[in-house]
Amino acid sequence: MTKPIIICGAGIAGVSTAYYILKNNSKANVILVDKNQPLSFTTSKSGENYRDFWPQECMQKFVSRSIFLMKELRKEYGNDSFKMIASGYNFISHHKENPIFDIEENENSKNALEEITDKKIIKSDFPYFDEKIEKIIKIKNAGKIDVYDLGNLLFREAKKMGLQFIQSEVLSITKNNTEFKITLETNETLDASQIVISSGPFINNIGKMIGLEFNILNTLQRKFIIPDPKNIIPKNMPFTIYADSQKLNWSIDEIDFFSSDEKLHWLLQEFPGGLHIKPETEGIKLGWAFQTENETPEWTPKNFDFFPQAVLKGASRFIPELAAYEENIPNPMIEYAGYYTRTKENWPLIGPTKEKNVFVIGALAGYGTMSACAAGELCAHYILEKDDLPSYAENFHPLRYDNPKIMDAIKNLKSDGQL
Repeated sequence: MTKPIIICGAGIAGVSTAYYILKNNSKANVILVDKNQPLSFTTSKSGENYRDFWPQECMQKFVSRSIFLMKELRKEYGNDSFKMIASGYNFISHHKENPIFDIEENENSKNALEEITDKKIIKSDFPYFDEKIEKIIKIKNAGKIDVYDLGNLLFREAKKMGLQFIQSEVLSITKNNTEFKITLETNETLDASQIVISSGPFINNIGKMIGLEFNILNTLQRKFIIPDPKNIIPKNMPFTIYADSQKLNWSIDEIDFFSSDEKLHWLLQEFPGGLHIKPETEGIKLGWAFQTENETPEWTPKNFDFFPQAVLKGASRFIPELAAYEENIPNPMIEYAGYYTRTKENWPLIGPTKEKNVFVIGALAGYGTMSACAAGELCAHYILEKDDLPSYAENFHPLRYDNPKIMDAIKNLKSDGQL
């Protein structure tokens, strides 16, 4: 038997890659290795949303392809295999002139987006919004995905096709000509013909074992879920993102308190747009990706005091009734954090590296769930040396920074598409 393809990292990207390798070549020998159980680290912190719109053409085609593949999976394995519900995805603003996405920019924008500025319609359809909300940009094809069920489907079907899973940490990788030897924490060693680095925020930890370093940033982003005993948020409310920046409306006593402690000064800053909220079975899920500091990833992220209070304060700006939860946050509250691993331009890294037979799939910050199928398919096509690569492949190639055409495209970007 040929020496296996070893995939380092069993998040949704690694699992998807394994599935599409085996789907395209049933004779492939694939081993998935992870310190933890599959789908249990960054993947489990997903926002679980999808949107068939992106400001850049390459990202639009990429995400659209992934949505198509997810729908194909549901056709093949049944609609009960994982939930994919067209529940909506709205950006809102207090300012009609806030461009959010430039709906006139291209034909795709016009087809994918709907702009609502009629205050009567806003009040009628969204009575829980602040009455001064002036603009809603609705992404027509968007909703939510059950990422664990999707990942479980891919993992389960890949195992049926021969995938092996080993739960152990990768300690070292040595190269001998064009092959590799991987040493695991269990003292087991694995021989590999090809290696795929799919270790999420830890892709540089694995990369450095082979002399690779990827130009990525890791920012820690937090979310929490609280019950909604006052039924403020309707269960059919679309995933809603507040597009305006804001300073939080703290009391004089709170301002004095935060001013007295240097560690709490951040609460007095102006926060960017991007606060997001969606209904969940347990109540309401809220998040705000305002942290931009590059961090060294840790398996157990640090706590962040006052995060729920800050998010609820910001959310009450556009859903005023949420102010009732600011002083008395309903319990139980579930807090969790995951890393946004991204490149500066926020395009993923998918494909071969400068080291022969080493591939990477990563930097899927903020869109990992919705793009996982297309990302895994693309990585698998590179590994299996398929010629019919999609048009977006060159934009995401790990060596794109040596490509003048792609660098020009990156320099001309108006938006990175991030929340």
